[in-house]
Amino acid sequence: MENPLQQNDSGQENSDSRKTLHLFFSESLKELYFAENAISEAFNEISGKISAPQLRTILNNHYQIHLNHKERLAKIFKMQDEAVETKYSAAIIALLNDANEHFTVFSDDIVNWEIALLLTSRKLAHYKIAAYGAAAHLAINLNNHRAATLLAIDVQEEEDFVNNHLNDITHQFLGPYR
Repeated sequence: MENPLQQNDSGQENSDSRKTLHLFFSESLKELYFAENAISEAFNEISGKISAPQLRTILNNHYQIHLNHKERLAKIFKMQDEAVETKYSAAIIALLNDANEHFTVFSDDIVNWEIALLLTSRKLAHYKIAAYGAAAHLAINLNNHRAATLLAIDVQEEEDFVNNHLNDITHQFLGPYR
């Protein structure tokens, strides 16, 4: 199958396809910014309920990484001469609604509430890995290598968070259930 974003026989790119791809990239950034804001709001609502000191430390440290992601997204918007905007993301809202259901079920059971929080954190981290990775690939295709690099840093930070923190603490919390 021919790639409509490649040069045509006359050596020119299909400009409509490039414009559409750029729009898709821009909309993806807006959805990521929406996701970061939604996650931030949700975390601020529940962070005071975390009782396990190690879990609190890990998630507070990750919150700082999350703020770096928002700053990088703002830089990318600026590099494109676009205002920082959000676009509703049904996917992130579905994940957060799912989490709220679990938090309600376990509202009187802090151990299982924190397990639900850990599993939600894993889901959100993997969502962000996929979404930032996809946006990085779009940026590469648009020859926006600075944006791709910033997005790839976000992917790497999320992967490191999962591998270096969430995996271990998830095993610790779920260990007694083996």
